[in-house]
Amino acid sequence: MANVGTTYMLPRSTQESQRLDAQHEYMRQISYGHLIHPSIPTRQLKAVADVATGTGVWLRQLAEDSTFDRPAKGEPPYFVGFDISPQQFPPAEALPSNLTFTVHDFVNPFPAEYHDRFDLVNVRFVSYAMKRVDLDRVVQHIVQLIRPGGYLQWQETDASDSWAHPETPTATSCVNYVIAEKIDRGLLPGIATPLVRTILSMKAALADGQKNPISWSDDLMRLVHLETVSTLNHPSSAVGLGKKTAVISAATALLKARISRKQDEFNSLSNSDSEKKKGLKEELDSMNKTLEAVERGDETNSSSWDFDVTWIVARKAIILDDGNQGWMTAKKPWP
Repeated sequence: MANVGTTYMLPRSTQESQRLDAQHEYMRQISYGHLIHPSIPTRQLKAVADVATGTGVWLRQLAEDSTFDRPAKGEPPYFVGFDISPQQFPPAEALPSNLTFTVHDFVNPFPAEYHDRFDLVNVRFVSYAMKRVDLDRVVQHIVQLIRPGGYLQWQETDASDSWAHPETPTATSCVNYVIAEKIDRGLLPGIATPLVRTILSMKAALADGQKNPISWSDDLMRLVHLETVSTLNHPSSAVGLGKKTAVISAATALLKARISRKQDEFNSLSNSDSEKKKGLKEELDSMNKTLEAVERGDETNSSSWDFDVTWIVARKAIILDDGNQGWMTAKKPWP
């Protein structure tokens, strides 16, 4: 049963896992084929975490990627995927020994054994699973995972980051319903700006004489890269060809989430709540008509859909007791 207290909007099923894996492949095309942004030196990555990992497809591909630079010496990189539910994790017996998945709700602090451990922490598309009131604490918990000098990579897109041209009533209704559902669940209708602001507002505790050569300030995170990647006029022809499928699959999944919750609400009402039931029935009828139109592809046949993805890369502070000695090596330890 769906309800407003359930934060995550999407189901956990075989069909949804398949949709997420297909979404990942499309997002990799939007990201110019990269799993990791080129500004991040992969040769130094000895431990990588993926938060809200879902099916773990990003982490699994990274572990298997033959083009991923391995450390010149020592053990292979260590990979950990975190998610609030294990339902979509791949079978443990199918995983290499250096890749694990573990259950954790990022609203709570991660176990101390994971603090300051990872050279890279990856996060994608948590705006449909994270409440507005939890943003600051979630970012704090995620940043705790990163070792000094390590990197955070974060990608997000929202319903409010999508548009149809020319605009159609079906397209407008679809986006408006998804935004309304996010608000009803206490989620952020648009996460990009609040997220960047939160990351950049974090401060490092510097004692007298200590320095942070990453930014020469008390900023805990330094912004390395901030980009809005759009499907509109994207250089990859595959991105243009895949827009319709990507939009329809995401829109139908999110619309169904709102319809399911509203249907549960309707079913729970007694006959004495006739006015409220009437209003809900009208809303359900309207949403179902919108869903049918989206599934038929009415608006994608009459107009084109596009959306933006926010791509953030930030680096964590390094605290040195003597900022005048060895700070260049600390800041850039690779050749």
